[in-house]
Amino acid sequence: MIEANDKGTWSPKATEEDFNVLAWLVEAAKGSDRNPETLAHVEVLLALASVHTILLRNVNVLYDLIEHPKYIDELRDEIHDVWSTTGWNDAAESYSKLYKLDSVLRESQRLSPPTILGLKRLFKQPYTFSCGISINKGTYVALPVMEIENDPQNTVNPERFDGLRSYKMAQNRDDSRHTRTDKQFSTVEKTVLNFGYGKTSCPGRHFAGLIIKMVFVKLLTAYEFRFLPGSGRPKNYEVHEFLFPSPWDRIQIRSREDRACPF
Repeated sequence: MIEANDKGTWSPKATEEDFNVLAWLVEAAKGSDRNPETLAHVEVLLALASVHTILLRNVNVLYDLIEHPKYIDELRDEIHDVWSTTGWNDAAESYSKLYKLDSVLRESQRLSPPTILGLKRLFKQPYTFSCGISINKGTYVALPVMEIENDPQNTVNPERFDGLRSYKMAQNRDDSRHTRTDKQFSTVEKTVLNFGYGKTSCPGRHFAGLIIKMVFVKLLTAYEFRFLPGSGRPKNYEVHEFLFPSPWDRIQIRSREDRACPF
């Protein structure tokens, strides 16, 4: 692929099966980075950053929906409304209209974020902030992102799971069918820092949201699920600053009689 790209004979339109992350890396890499070993290493790092985080978010969202089943039919209705109104477009367009599902993803991440700390930085030189706080060279710092978002000054009734919290906030701010881009799962704010902030915020957050929505469109339309009788939502495990859903608990799942799924 690198040789074909260098010769100008490779085109993603001609070979759509090669139009993927590796192809993008080949096209973007410059200088000494432009060799198979380096590109393979970068792709492994991308997988390390994206695969398990999306998996853990899927599990937590599923647990939250089973614990709060009142949202399930509402989300199914939203999926079918989009499907019946505009047809289903797998190129992200249909998924961008799933405002309620997006709200559930954001609320689930608020209560079960991947980490309780974020924006980790190493100070390579001494620094004094305008408020007078001084940081010595070699100091590691981080922000308590979970505590910031769940501060009652930033989130009303933070102990309560409200799957449509963001949906209702966007609705109140805009009456033109949710044209605003704030208050979404992938939105970064000064009080919502799970994806970082500013120009260093996670570049894959939109992709992650799309993949998670794909999973739940399939799950919600094709299956029913519940906790085992007598059990409830499994507690997350805290390992250092990271939160993980329980790997040992099980749920019950079965196919729906009406398996009307867009794909």
